[in-house]
This record gives sequence, structure tokens and C-alpha cells, in this order.
Amino acid sequence: MKLVDARRFLHVCYCCGDAAATARFLCDGLGLRVAMRTPRRKGDGAILGLAREIETEEIFVTDARGPRTSPAIEVQEWIDPALVGRPYAAPEEVGIHAIGIGVRDLDAALARLASLGAERVGGPAPAKEIFGGRAASLRDPRGVAVDLVEQEGLAGGETRLHHLRLACSDLDRSLAWYAELGFETLARHERVSPGGLFGSAPGTLRAARLRLPDEPLELALLQWLDPPAEGRPYREPCHAGLYRMAISVDDTREAVRRLEGARRPVERPPRRVPLEGTRVPDMWIAFLGDPDGVPVELVERPRSAFR
Repeated sequence: MKLVDARRFLHVCYCCGDAAATARFLCDGLGLRVAMRTPRRKGDGAILGLAREIETEEIFVTDARGPRTSPAIEVQEWIDPALVGRPYAAPEEVGIHAIGIGVRDLDAALARLASLGAERVGGPAPAKEIFGGRAASLRDPRGVAVDLVEQEGLAGGETRLHHLRLACSDLDRSLAWYAELGFETLARHERVSPGGLFGSAPGTLRAARLRLPDEPLELALLQWLDPPAEGRPYREPCHAGLYRMAISVDDTREAVRRLEGARRPVERPPRRVPLEGTRVPDMWIAFLGDPDGVPVELVERPRSAFR
């Protein structure tokens, strides 16, 4: 049952201690582009669940389609409080693990990234059930996982934001929850062997590929069976790695009313958030937690804001 008419994926937050260096790797290594910067600033941390003033700086990076078409990676540098923790070490840990990038030539992309300090984890290997095509996995210089997927239809050195990889504890429960937000299941497989693609023993997992109606970027949901899924997502918004994701709705307050009317929990109610120093209009944002506690933002960005 769909409760929220989410239309497209907006961004994933990449928490780090050096936004400029992280964005440089994403651009030089993955062919992405800086679309917007917000100035270093202090502000109220309540929208992120912190009862204190925070100081951060953000750089938004997109693929070549640009900010009015492409989703983004929000590279968030934490100044106060300081960055804590390390990115997930094992693929079966529950949470957002990886940014997926579509490339025309997988082997050439791997060679380029190795020259920039990325570490190969596994692959190339067939990964149709998980990502829709031949793929490899690596870790960037800060330890965050990146999946590369060979994708047809790309020109020259063009790259495309392809998916987010998320490990969940119960695939059925997660699929039902994301369906209520408007996600469609593209494919589902009950027993898949990744064959060492993620650097672990071959193992087995359940997999599903989801997407929203206005954006080809997919959500790759994986429930590990052997080894079994374990742990909880990061709790601190300043934890190193991929922390939260944002999806667009036409009216955040109406979406929250519908969720609350169906007795679905909302972690933080809608707040108006100005993006000072940018041309983006103020937005209403609310926070949900998926069944495992992964933070999901509902951001008021009507369809008219996109091409």
C-alpha cells in the first residue's frame, strides 16, 4: 500500500572530515561534477537529531546530467562535532554501504581508481541479480565502498549514478516499508551468491532492486543469509561513511499527515530548512527511519523543480 507519493531520489549523505578531498576523488575518479557548495557555517543541529549547535560544510556532487536531473552525493564535512567512527567493514552489517556508479568500461575505470588510491575489494564479476550487470567493488581512500557497474548506452568516459547498496535485516519487511513511500520493485531474488564480489567468502543473500518513478537510480536491498545480517545502522549523524538518504515529495507536511494517519512512526516532524548561500529555495524536511533505522529524509521538492 502506497502512503507517500515520493517521485525521485535526491541525494545520499557522505559524512567525512575533508569535503574538498572527498569531492575531488568523486570527480577525478568517478567522473562526477561539483554542482553546489554551501559555506562553512554554524546552525541548529535539531533537524539531524542533535540538541546542540553544529558546524558543517557541504559540497553537492552530481553526474554529467547536472543538478536538475541527476541525484547527488551530499559530501558533508563535520567540524563540530568532529567526525566519529569508520565506514562499515563487513558487507553484512546493516546500513547504507555503497554508492553505485555506472561506467562504460569497467576495467579502465578500475585502473583509473587504483591510481587515485582506491582499493579493489572484489570483481569484476557477473552481478545481474544484484546490480543488473557486470560489476566490481572497491573502497575509496576514506574506506567508503563504491560499486562499479558496466552500463550500456554511456558515451566515452561518461559515468552515471547507478544505485545505493543497502544491507537490511529482513528483506520482506524492508520491501513493504519502501513500497509505502512509492518505491517499485524491479527484480527480486531469493538466493544469490555474490561470489566474493564484496570481498567476503562467497556466502548467500536475498536481493531486490527498487526505484522511484522519476529517477533511474536504484536502491539495491540485500539481506545476507550466510553470513547472516548483523548490527544496526550508524546512530550519530557525524559518523564517517554513508549515513542518510533523501527522496523528494511534493508536500512534506501532507506526506507526514498520511504516515501518521496510518500510524507509521515519524522520527522528526517537518521543519523549514533554509539553504543559505545557495539559490535553492527553503525546503520542508522530515525524517523517518526505515525498519532497521536507516535515516530517510522526505524533502519538499515538487516535480516542477526538475527537467
